[in-house]
Amino acid sequence: MKDLILNFLLRVVFGALAIFVCNTMFSGFGVAIYLGLNFLNLLTIGILGISGFGLVLSIAAFSLL
Repeated sequence: MKDLILNFLLRVVFGALAIFVCNTMFSGFGVAIYLGLNFLNLLTIGILGISGFGLVLSIAAFSLL
């Protein structure tokens, strides 16, 4: 049980870092995609991992269309 909680927390921390880095990169390139650091995004990334990050990024990119 302790391993699951640690895994979830590490995914949330690295997911928040990835969102911050992506927001910085996108704004530097002039792309109008902004990923919010909120509870729902971090929960999705914490549960699903990298695929959750891809899901959040895809939803944000799809809103540009």
